[in-house]
Formats: sequence, C-alpha cells, structure tokens
Amino acid sequence: MAGSLIFEFQLELPEHDAQPATPGRPMRMLVLGEFSGRAPGTPLARRPIHRIDLDNFDQVMARCAPAVELTLADAPNTVRFQCLDDFHPDQLYQQADAFQSLRNERQRLNCPASFAAAAARMQAPPAPTATPTPTPAAAAGDGGDFASLLGGSVRPAARKSDIDALVKALVGTVPGADVRQSSYVAAADAVIGERMRELLHAPAFQRLEAAWRSVHLLVTELEQDDGLQLYLVDIGKDELAADLRAAGANLQQSGLYQLLVEQPRQSPDGAPWSILVGDYQFDAGEDDVQSLSALAALASQAGAPLLTGAHDSVLGCAQLAATPDPDDWPAPPPAAGERWQALRASPHASWLGLVLPRMLLRLPYGKLTDRIEHFNFEEADGQLDHAHYLWGNAAFGLALLLGQAFNDDGWDMEPGDRLELDDLPAHTFRRDGEAHMQACAETWLSDRAADAVLARGLMPLRSVRGRNAARFQRCQSLAQPPQPLSGPWQR
Repeated sequence: MAGSLIFEFQLELPEHDAQPATPGRPMRMLVLGEFSGRAPGTPLARRPIHRIDLDNFDQVMARCAPAVELTLADAPNTVRFQCLDDFHPDQLYQQADAFQSLRNERQRLNCPASFAAAAARMQAPPAPTATPTPTPAAAAGDGGDFASLLGGSVRPAARKSDIDALVKALVGTVPGADVRQSSYVAAADAVIGERMRELLHAPAFQRLEAAWRSVHLLVTELEQDDGLQLYLVDIGKDELAADLRAAGANLQQSGLYQLLVEQPRQSPDGAPWSILVGDYQFDAGEDDVQSLSALAALASQAGAPLLTGAHDSVLGCAQLAATPDPDDWPAPPPAAGERWQALRASPHASWLGLVLPRMLLRLPYGKLTDRIEHFNFEEADGQLDHAHYLWGNAAFGLALLLGQAFNDDGWDMEPGDRLELDDLPAHTFRRDGEAHMQACAETWLSDRAADAVLARGLMPLRSVRGRNAARFQRCQSLAQPPQPLSGPWQR
C-alpha cells in the first residue's frame, strides 16, 4: 500500500509540539525559491539567508546575482539582473547583448545623417554564406544581426513569421525605393519587438521574473519592523529534492534541517521560523510526494507551516485554465491517487498548505499599460496566449494575507482572517468587438470547481468577476480528514 511506502522518518528529537507564539515573538517568514537562476553550489546547510525589505531589496537581489541563459535568434545569450527594473523591456533593450546590433541599427535608421546608408544596407540582398555557426548576438557586426533577421537567415528557412512578411512589405517591394524613414524605423521596431517577446516569454526568464516580483509584492505590501521580518534563501526545487533524497529516512542529516530547524535555535534570539513559503509547484508523482512528505516533517519540527504551489495535474488536468469544469478532470491513475491520499493522511500533513491556480503579477507592456520608451512595443495584440502572461505562485498571496493578519492583530490572528487579494493587475482586451478581462487568478472557477479543489486538500484562489481581485475559498491544510493549517497561531 502507498501508505506503507512513504512518510516514515526518523527524527532523534522528540516530536514538535505546536506551542502558541508568546507575545512579542516576531513573525519570521522565510521564502525558499530559485532566485539566482542557477545552482549556487554552496551546500544547503551553509546557504546564506538574506533578510529583505523594501530598503535593501535591490542590494539583496544584486548579491543573489540572478541570471538566465537562453537561446535567442539561434545564439546563446546570458541575461543578468541587478534590480527589478532590469526585467523591464527598456532596460533589456539598453543592456542585454541580444539587442546590441538591433539597437545600433535602429539608431542609424532614426538619425537623418545615417538613415540613407542604413536603409541601403537593409535593402541589399544577403550575401551567400556557408552553413552558419551560431554565435552570441553581441558578436554580430554593426547591422549584421538586423540584416540577418531581415533576410531570414537567423531562422530555419521553414520558419516564416508575420514579421518577415512585414519587413518585406516595408523595405523590399521595389529595389532602391526610398521608403519613408518612419517605415524603416517601424520595421526595426517590429523585429526588435519579436525578439523582446521571445525573451520575455521564455520559461526560464518568466520563472526568474516571477520569483522576484512575488518577493517584491511581499516587501511592498507587508509592514515590516521588528515584529514581522521577511527572509529569502536561494534553493531550487531540484536541489531541495536531492538534499532530501541524500538524507534518506534520517532527515536530521539534511541541509534543510540545518536551515529550517537548527539555525534558528542557535541564533542569538532563538526565534524560530513562523511561515515557510516555497516558490515551487508539486504534483502527485512519486518524487514530489516524497519531497512533500519530508517537507511536512521538517515543517513540523521547525514549527512553521510550508505554503507552496500545487500543479494543475493534481486535479487530473494538464492546465486548469483550459479545463476549469471539474467534469473534464479525469480520475488520477490509481497509484497517484493512493500516494496523494497517503500524503494527506500522514501525521504531518497539517503543516502543508498547497494552493492553486497562480496569480497575475504584471500587465502586458504597451502604450495603455506600461509604455516602452526606447521603441514602439505592444506585448499583447488583444489577449495574450495564456502561457505568455506572467503568472506567480499563489503561495505568495496566501503568505501576504497571513502577514497582513499579523500586522492587524499580532498572534491573536487566525489563518482565514483575511482571504481576499485586491488591487491585482487586471488586463482588459477586446475580442469580437467586446471588452473582456483576463482572470487575475488564471481562470474563473465555479462554486462546484472550487469545492472539488478543496476536496483534494488544496486551497483554490478564485478570481472575482468584474474586479481586479482574487479570493481564497478557505484557508486549510492538506490533511485528510480536513484540519486547519498548523502553525504558531495555534491555541
């Protein structure tokens, strides 16, 4: 049986009794996630923990040195970030190597003194070349990257985009024709915009941007002082799983045990963690369920519940936004269902709070939302593809509400005192001549769908129709039978 295969951990210390927090004890919230975009290499037990607030946000981000490696225009690129503004298209356009040659060529087109030569270079047919060897975008000669995009040599011949057609229509209709300067600049902006979308919507870029914007939401919306403190540690999900696997049944040998349990006890004030926020998504697969069961045991020892995300597949669907009707959620395979039920019935399940769906973190860029200064750019022409919106882990939303409840009432708070997230980004667009609003939490869940999510032990975040808000249906733990979320607020 699944219940006999997992959840047996040997902890030499006695079981942790969830003692209520004493007056004056701070709420210490620790966020775990991949904030550098790479494995830092330092063992987890010695991984630096950063206290973060609005005043030192950029300094902490610079110390984490986030970077993302990806391929743009068939060339490898590394994009680095030192502050939140570095994720913005204006900063990316000015600083990222991927835009250097495009930026130079647009400047020539926009300058009356250099326009004629730049336009002639755009109209010239591409020289025959041997099979190209991909090189970093920054290494292209002046105008070379732009010309190669116009000529189509950067993409495989079979890939013809709307941008290729636009460029040909603007600059390739009549050889030698002097098309207006604004048309050439518009063609340049179209090519730059296509590359910018490719960067903004790359999954690795989105993960890193979402992680930092989610933390920024906490530091801007929570009143931090000696009573409420926010911390951050850079740990990827794969690192976390590897650490737990290496420890095996004896979780006290894990680096996570040192970070979550031992280090707070050895600190000068001895104050434990109050809430753990995991910027991860877990499914019902064997590896993830094993990780969750270990994390539940560690959370109980730390005396701090773990808030984290659940993958849509836990409900039986590939994407909740595409299939919000529970009638479209097939029953999970028997093994997965048994694993999930065994996890929910495990002794420490009340220390886990899993949430879905995700929440919108920013609006698409454009003249009506967030105008781009350096080139003409609309991230969305109408409604974006669902995957191209910047979605963030709703565990941050729940952590925000718990922190705000603490700001209101101290340790007299209870989970569920606050359930609604307001003032979320709201993207409105036109479709078939009518105005529509994108759900702030991915989709619109019916009462029946929300009840089905709750029945699986998850906390559904429901978009509020007609408002830029979303509301948790209930604050509960993963445990079965249903139990409140364990934590230092217990009395």
